Amino acid sequence: PLSSLSIENSADFSVPKTNNYSQAITSINNHEPLTAIDNIRNMTCSSPMRHQNTNLTVLDVYDEAALIGKDFERIIDAYGTETIRDLVPKVIRVLELLELQAAKNERDADEYLEMKTRIVRLETEKNETRELREKFDRELELIEEQWRKEADNLVILVSKLQDENRRLRDELERNSDLHNKSDLTNSIETISITREELLCIKNLTEENIKLKRILKGKDKELTQKTLDIEAVQAQLERMCKANCTLRQKNTFSTNQSQRLMVEKLDLEVKLKEKENYINQIKDRVGDELSSPISPINPIDNVESLEDTQPKFTLEELRQVLWERNELKTKLMEVEEELRMFKDQEHDDDYDVNAPVQGPIPLEPEEKLNGYKRDESKIRQL
Repeated sequence: PLSSLSIENSADFSVPKTNNYSQAITSINNHEPLTAIDNIRNMTCSSPMRHQNTNLTVLDVYDEAALIGKDFERIIDAYGTETIRDLVPKVIRVLELLELQAAKNERDADEYLEMKTRIVRLETEKNETRELREKFDRELELIEEQWRKEADNLVILVSKLQDENRRLRDELERNSDLHNKSDLTNSIETISITREELLCIKNLTEENIKLKRILKGKDKELTQKTLDIEAVQAQLERMCKANCTLRQKNTFSTNQSQRLMVEKLDLEVKLKEKENYINQIKDRVGDELSSPISPINPIDNVESLEDTQPKFTLEELRQVLWERNELKTKLMEVEEELRMFKDQEHDDDYDVNAPVQGPIPLEPEEKLNGYKRDESKIRQL
């Protein structure tokens, strides 16, 4: 049930805890001035998360956790660790819930952008297919209109020829006895006209067949274009899935690199402190060994020996040297691991820019095996 809380509720839930805690400190430590408690309350309640909870990210949660940790350090310095022993686990739990919610928001935002891009692409393909279909329909209508006009012209021509044939037949019947020779000539002309009509009809029939073949070719071309569009769409979907997988790997590598860089800086700081500590010990021991012992006054001599006596035992010096060597070893390991992650990130970038070759996985591992998130950094911060 806690994982289903919104960011606003989580942010509002953390503020009353801080106020109750401040009231408890006020009731326990009445002898302390109210200005210090007010300053602590202002520091803990001035988080920008309350104003930016809609665009909350994991890094924002980490920043808030670091600020809360610093505030806890101030409270511990002022009142001791017992005052916040019960409050720290609750605050950590709330920050972990915020971390989970922020990670979910990031995944939802990536999925939203991916779906939006896919919708735009599908709309574009749909418009292109519709335009192609409309163009094909217009061409088909033009062809049908042309064929219809030619068929009408042929019908009119056949009708005229039939009328002419009837007229000639009537004339032939009237003048059969008087003009035999002229009738024979008219019959030959009629036969020739009939042959021309048949030739014209044959040509029109061949042209009609040719237009039907062109129409079938257009249908086949449209079917092939549709298949090509579907193939390109499937390839784009595979590319989107591969891009999503590479983006998740890149995010994981980036987070791991940031964590290693933070650990490296901490180890370098600790190593520097240990080296300064060792140098101070060496300087102090050298000064003590090089300082002369005055035998004039025994009492002063004893006091000077007590003042110049080494402050650190041999066991403490060995412990400091051992800690320094251990920090150096850890620093070398962290640098090596950071270098490996940088090389891996460089290889991933090269793979993204390279052309896609070979089989592409059907589904990313996060969808098949569930999203596995590394251990929370809230407790470390």
